[in-house]
Amino acid sequence: MNLLRRLRTLLRRRDTEAEMAEEMRYHLEQRAAEYAADGLSPSDARLAAQRRFGNTAALQEQARDTFGWSALERLGKDLAFAARQLVRSPAFSLLAVVTLSLGIGATTSMFSLVNGIVLKPLPYQRVDQLERIYRSNAQNPDGNLSTADFLALRKAQSSYGAVVAYSLGSASLSEPGQPAELASSARATADLFSVLGVTPQLGRAFHPEEDQPGRDRVVLLSPRTWRGRFAAAPDIVGRIVRIDGEPHEIIGVLPESFNDWRYLGAVDFFRPLALTPADAADRQDLRLRVVGRRDEALTPAEAAGFIASFGEHLARAFPEANSGSTWRTVSLQKDAAGTGAFIVLPMLISLSAAVLLIACSNLANFLLARTMARAREFAVRAALGASRLQLLRPLLAEAVLLSLAAGGGAILVAHWFRDWAALRSTGDNGEQVIFTVDWNVMGWAFAASLLTALVFSAGPALFALRLDLNVALKSGGRSTTGTRGHQRFRQFLIVAQFTLAMILLAGAAQFIVGVNDAQNRRAGWESAALATGSMLLPVGQYRGDAKLTAFHRLTLERLAALPGVESVSLSAAAPFLDWTDVRKLLVEGQPVPVPGQELAAMFNAISPQYLATYGTRLVAGRTLDSRDTASSPRVYLVSQSTARAIFGEGDPIGRHIAVAGGDTTRWGEIVGVVADIQSADPEPNPVTLRVYPALTQEPTRTVELAVRAAGVAPAALIDSIRTTMAALDPDLPIARLATADAFIARSFYQMRFLRDMLTAFGVLGLGLASLGVYGVITRTNAQRASEFAIRLALGASPRDITRLVLGAGIRQALLGSLLGLMGAYAVTSALSYAFRGVRANNPLILAATTLILITVALLACWLPSRRASRLDAMAALRAD
Repeated sequence: MNLLRRLRTLLRRRDTEAEMAEEMRYHLEQRAAEYAADGLSPSDARLAAQRRFGNTAALQEQARDTFGWSALERLGKDLAFAARQLVRSPAFSLLAVVTLSLGIGATTSMFSLVNGIVLKPLPYQRVDQLERIYRSNAQNPDGNLSTADFLALRKAQSSYGAVVAYSLGSASLSEPGQPAELASSARATADLFSVLGVTPQLGRAFHPEEDQPGRDRVVLLSPRTWRGRFAAAPDIVGRIVRIDGEPHEIIGVLPESFNDWRYLGAVDFFRPLALTPADAADRQDLRLRVVGRRDEALTPAEAAGFIASFGEHLARAFPEANSGSTWRTVSLQKDAAGTGAFIVLPMLISLSAAVLLIACSNLANFLLARTMARAREFAVRAALGASRLQLLRPLLAEAVLLSLAAGGGAILVAHWFRDWAALRSTGDNGEQVIFTVDWNVMGWAFAASLLTALVFSAGPALFALRLDLNVALKSGGRSTTGTRGHQRFRQFLIVAQFTLAMILLAGAAQFIVGVNDAQNRRAGWESAALATGSMLLPVGQYRGDAKLTAFHRLTLERLAALPGVESVSLSAAAPFLDWTDVRKLLVEGQPVPVPGQELAAMFNAISPQYLATYGTRLVAGRTLDSRDTASSPRVYLVSQSTARAIFGEGDPIGRHIAVAGGDTTRWGEIVGVVADIQSADPEPNPVTLRVYPALTQEPTRTVELAVRAAGVAPAALIDSIRTTMAALDPDLPIARLATADAFIARSFYQMRFLRDMLTAFGVLGLGLASLGVYGVITRTNAQRASEFAIRLALGASPRDITRLVLGAGIRQALLGSLLGLMGAYAVTSALSYAFRGVRANNPLILAATTLILITVALLACWLPSRRASRLDAMAALRAD
């Protein structure tokens, strides 16, 4: 009842006040009537009633305290007063709101990134029970499973829960009468979607019997493919499409939530895994990605123990394939974020917090200067009996208003970041990185705003609490620069700003240079005159190695005959990025290594003109040529570092190597040694050895096409290449047909996304720090006008005043820069660890960023110092 009365008082303030006044008037009149009845005159009766009743204003105030919301009312008055104060200083208020909006917006945007990558649950049922199962060895710590190992685990899954598998790849997709496109595809066990808890929005999922060879020509579309390729046709279920040249029936469309970019979101369509008997017995091809849903009765530790024990059992039972390997589980939620996320994301949060701290220190300095200018006002209020809380309330109210306004601006910045991230991260198939601005992000922005208010209002609050009343009252109308402690605090804030700005600027500069170096790295190969593309030969039209080889030969002949073409090559991979085909090696004449301890090398099957097309130098022996056919003895080229790793200083030409594993060992002769190459991959493969078999002896369906131009720009060959390939096979899709440099630049789009964020942090930090120094020195100089006037009157020259002001600012900038170098080293070390292919440790860059920071600080200090040196001493003294 009391609460309802209070709410009524708050919401109907005028009515309540009127009722209270009317009730008091009624009581006064009743008492006056009683006195008049006792014989007093009306005027005396009214005076007697008022004396008996008491002070009506005081009684009304007591009633308001009893039935109203006095604390809330005081807060409203404080906020209204603070709003009036801020409106009187529009330039300061606008600067404060914009500065804080950028600072809070930076941290809010980074929190939205963390929320979208780590905190937001994957769109699967009971995602906390889902785990990724890895088979690790010395060559690959994040290895997949072979089909035979997966089937063995599946037989024992009752002790764990349920395990499913899928393999990723590419496939051509076409409709009748439409050109084929190269799409991202996956083959999955029939129960993948039931284990994930995903139900198609249209149609159905796979049936168990469809997970068999010959009955697997059914396909599930991703929602992105359904919308983009098929215009969201409602009658899509039942349509026939051609995948790799063979007809498949569309049986369903996955739900919209399935296109989560963190996990499986890049896949355009799914087909059943359909293992053949040969596949089921294979323990060498590690192509299956395995996901498990552990039983509810198992703890994560118990499930991990079972998987590790099962891996040990397979290592003992099949040492040739599994010795030296260990099995482990990782939460699917954590696995989807990626290992690099737990290095990069904390770093981004820290750097965005540095931007916010610079903004806070700026405003703390500005508000401290404003508070010092109002020192006499605070002194008068304190002398009149104002409590400490009453002195602090206006300052806190100003901070709260600025922070709340900045919080609204931060939400706008977060929305802008979301749209920018989606645009910059769009993949080749339309996949986008989407960071939703949900209630978690809104809550973060609100919490950051309140925390910010506390941070940048601390300095002014301490000044107001420690104000010397006598000094402030004696100063008359003059402002004060504060005590020595206040001045040291302000200097500390400036040093801290430059320290943080140095960390941001140096970290961003190092990463920018590192990414640019990686993107333009051409070690052992050339790209300037190349046009490249990727092809996938459909299994329906190209069954068997003979058909593959015949098409490869015809492609090379037709493209080499085009005007402006110097050479053409086909290969399993291009040198731009690391090759994915990693195999274990045996060396003839050397002891057979312990299983799991074999040398590992990346393999890339190439056509004869590969070295000439990519500009890779032949060091010794011969290159591959027309004598290396499917029926001739197997031959290999190896890189220089591979030759040294295997044979030391011995001659590798004529020696024999083979791929470990398999039922038979097929030896091949090393006929040539080529120069080492280094890919432009920002996350290079830990395997560094390279072997080049002949494409005629290892024909592959997925091939990389490269055409070297002569006398023309490579971009001018794109149309003729596309026309020639369409004449060879109109249903054959060529993906990413572009110049090699354009392809390399496109492959770095995610790195450029991170680079641009770091650049924004660096520029923002530098700008805020410079603005803060300029503003603080300008305000301080205005408060020191009397001091400068006295110095000038006593004989100081304008140069002395300039040197006095400029020297203090430069010393603080130098100290901040030196301290920032240590933080910059930590940031660049984290970047180098997260991206091994990015060299972020250039001392020249650190020196250059230090010089830039000091130059900007010099300019920010010189402008107000120049103004101070031109002060009219007589005018300043008269004003004082």
